[in-house]
Amino acid sequence: MMKVSSLGLPRKHRHQRMALVFLFLACARCAAAQSELADLDTKALNPTERAPSILVTASRSEAKLQEMSLHTTILTRKDIDAFAASSLDQVLKNVPGLNFTGVPNTQTDPTGQSTKMRGLGNAKVLVLLDGMPVMDPFYLTTQWFKIPLSNIERVEIIRGGNSSLWGNMAVAGVINVVSKRASQDEAQLDTSVSSRGSSDVAITKNVRVNDVLGLHFFVEQLNAKGYSMVLGEQAWRFPQKNTIDAVDSNAQVTAFFSPSDDLKGHLKLGAHVQEQAISYNFGQNLQRSPDVTFQVVKTLDPLSSLSTQLWQQTVDFSKYNGASCYWQSAGSTKCPSSSAVTPSQINNTVAQYFTQFGLQNYSEQGASAIYSKRFNKTVRDLQLGLDLRQLKAHDQEWFYAPPVSLSFLQNLSSTTTGSGQQSFAGLFAQSHLAPFERLENLDVTVSARLDTYSNTQREITRTPAGASTTGGKQDDTRTTALNPSLAARYTFNDNWSLRGASYKSFRAPGFNNTLRTYGAPNPSIANPDLSPETLFGKELGVDYSTTGLSLMATYFVYVIKNMIASSNYQYVGANNANNSPFIPSLVQSICAGPTLSACGGKASFYSNAQDGQSQGFELHAHGSLNPSLQIDASLTRTSSVLTKNQVSTAPLGVQLAGLPWSMASLGLDWQVDAKTRIYVQAQYVGKMLIDTTTTLGQVVDQGGVSVLNASLRHRLSKDSDLTVSVSNVFKRVYSENAYAYNQPWSASLSEPQTVRLGLRTRF
Repeated sequence: MMKVSSLGLPRKHRHQRMALVFLFLACARCAAAQSELADLDTKALNPTERAPSILVTASRSEAKLQEMSLHTTILTRKDIDAFAASSLDQVLKNVPGLNFTGVPNTQTDPTGQSTKMRGLGNAKVLVLLDGMPVMDPFYLTTQWFKIPLSNIERVEIIRGGNSSLWGNMAVAGVINVVSKRASQDEAQLDTSVSSRGSSDVAITKNVRVNDVLGLHFFVEQLNAKGYSMVLGEQAWRFPQKNTIDAVDSNAQVTAFFSPSDDLKGHLKLGAHVQEQAISYNFGQNLQRSPDVTFQVVKTLDPLSSLSTQLWQQTVDFSKYNGASCYWQSAGSTKCPSSSAVTPSQINNTVAQYFTQFGLQNYSEQGASAIYSKRFNKTVRDLQLGLDLRQLKAHDQEWFYAPPVSLSFLQNLSSTTTGSGQQSFAGLFAQSHLAPFERLENLDVTVSARLDTYSNTQREITRTPAGASTTGGKQDDTRTTALNPSLAARYTFNDNWSLRGASYKSFRAPGFNNTLRTYGAPNPSIANPDLSPETLFGKELGVDYSTTGLSLMATYFVYVIKNMIASSNYQYVGANNANNSPFIPSLVQSICAGPTLSACGGKASFYSNAQDGQSQGFELHAHGSLNPSLQIDASLTRTSSVLTKNQVSTAPLGVQLAGLPWSMASLGLDWQVDAKTRIYVQAQYVGKMLIDTTTTLGQVVDQGGVSVLNASLRHRLSKDSDLTVSVSNVFKRVYSENAYAYNQPWSASLSEPQTVRLGLRTRF
């Protein structure tokens, strides 16, 4: 298989990876020689030493952090404050095993904000906010605009399949964000500005009404100014293209109540709005999403409790995708695309238009109940749970071809509609056991979940301009999935423990795959008959902890079946093998027959036509060089490949494009004195393939890159803190996304150097 270098981006820095590995090992050895940690709760990345009292609520059993059998990380408020980041996705980029790029969510379209873990993306990580899914009900992406940094108490990250507890989407892991809670009467103002012109203002107010009731008020607005993600030498292809700017507005009121010692709960009301200006005059995303959560925990007796939760959210999403071109007065192509335009065609006549307009309305409502009881030394506890979820969606979109006249720029090509309902019901059980009397330090966790989900009331249509409507109602479907998990942790002594797990997980196809037909003139057609993706995984880990040093190592293997991918169909003649009867009946229905005449002779269609495998290891070390100086280091190696592919030219057994083989991080946390804290972090993003499909048999790679980030926090007074942070200190220009190697203008550049100044005041 031929291999070439990428265009437009540097291929170098291999020595930097070796340097980071050397520093990783050196820092761990130095840390082992030191005396003791100065403050056990200043950093919470180690599950065995620095935060022994933290309960992991995402375990659905409130297991202690040091008892977790799966590789688990807790980010505390102090951790979040240390990172030079303005959004949670960029904070999580620092966590070993998570695969985020350096492009902040405010710079990307909400329909593409996938949370990736251990080489897996595309809705395979369940993200929760206080136990409630904070996933877009239509696209199954993460609603980052609903999670302001300043209102987070901590973040729980559990790697590994969790469908035995959480069902759908908990394929590669679970992330649970825990919001701040009312504790006493106090208020806090967080403000920040950045060198790009961004600003953020957040006000938090806690009111302790009495011993029974406490209130938490939160209001925030983030005005995020973007940057050009296009390589400078390619910017001429995009006339009058601006940055992507976003305004995120969040308001939240939470009432915490405890009318008796055995009853407590909360009611949270939220309102969330995101407005994005996407590069062009006609580029815009507008989302409005109110939500509500209600939770009650009843202690039945000293050994048992019952927890119930209700939630609901709605989303109104209007979307314009904009474009521009240098208008040509002569020739057949009046408005050449960015890939076809030539330098000779640059002129002063620029046409701005939109290529798509969409209106989407969808909602989600759910309920959960968990009964928990403690028993004895052999059967330590038992949890029985029931989850119910219902999602409804309606999608209507208009698509436009490039304009053919300056007097009529909007050239309607087609319209599509999609609507439907998805319902989930899951029943699960979990128990922590000590099955062998002689092995009292062996903890075994057994869990299993039976899920049933149905698709009903579905309809998919497409109407080409000036033609008849095609498509129509789709049959109802019902699917059942059983997902077991077996995990264990054995503690040898005060220093060493061994953990392992084996599990099965699943991801049901979402509305974006089963309802949304989009694009013109050659559409991508939804498939209402998709099967769920399934994962079979296992992992093995070892933890070491002593005074002044903790080490964690985890190895994992995933086998993924029935991955959803897009198949291409094209009519080129009556005897062509791609034609009917090989073209699916729904594609023929949408495209007006086997010739696909209503789709320009070509269309794509989702199918379960790929299998894959992901495996790798995660190393993490934390050490204390002295009472004021701490070091964190991590190294991950991930290999993710296709093992079956019936729909594209992506090769088998080759690393997926856009996923680096290796990533490393080295962080230095220095408490200079009682008032000043400095955090410096070096990140290494390793070599990756950027293109494996453009030319058959050819893969294209790019070298690794090292990025330095730094922050300083200084206490101005008892109630005020000043923060100065710099991301990408040395102004590295780099990209972490896959793109066609012969189209370097499609590379998305990661965040440039950004200086932020923040002030926190308590009153």
